[in-house]
Amino acid sequence: MGKVSKGILLFTVFGLVFTSAVGCATQRKPESRQQVNRTQPVRDQARLRTAPRTPAPAPAPARTTDRTRMGEKMRVADDVAASVVRLKSIDSATVMVTDRTAYVGVMMDKNYKGGMTSKIKDQVSKQVRKADPSVDRVFVSANPGFVNRLRDYARDVRNGRPISGLLQGFSDLVQRTFPDAR
Repeated sequence: MGKVSKGILLFTVFGLVFTSAVGCATQRKPESRQQVNRTQPVRDQARLRTAPRTPAPAPAPARTTDRTRMGEKMRVADDVAASVVRLKSIDSATVMVTDRTAYVGVMMDKNYKGGMTSKIKDQVSKQVRKADPSVDRVFVSANPGFVNRLRDYARDVRNGRPISGLLQGFSDLVQRTFPDAR
């Protein structure tokens, strides 16, 4: 073969190899810009870049516990609170009822020496159920933070603030104060 034929053949083979290498390579798409938490250590960001790409898991379905449904029928129960105040060791009380559950914040009488006891909680619970037979469950706390927040929610409901705007905060307050409430 002549020099020209070898050159053309070499050029053609080189061109085919180059074209197939470039054409068969996976197309690199620009990575989507994700919000990176700047407070994460650098090693976490490196791990994210080298981690195999798998689809994100589907979000968990919404819980359908009392916490989610809480407040569909939220109301202030001033008449129930008045009956609780009649108890010997209670100075003041605020009662919020959601569905069939009552949340009671009490301030102990100034002359009362001691804290909230199981006996007092039982007395308050019985008094609440006696005053409002629709209540199945009663949660009682003398924690000043809980009592103050409960008073704030009761005032907001009395003043006509939409209950839908209060639900998440109220639910969080109850969950923090009574973590075992389900």
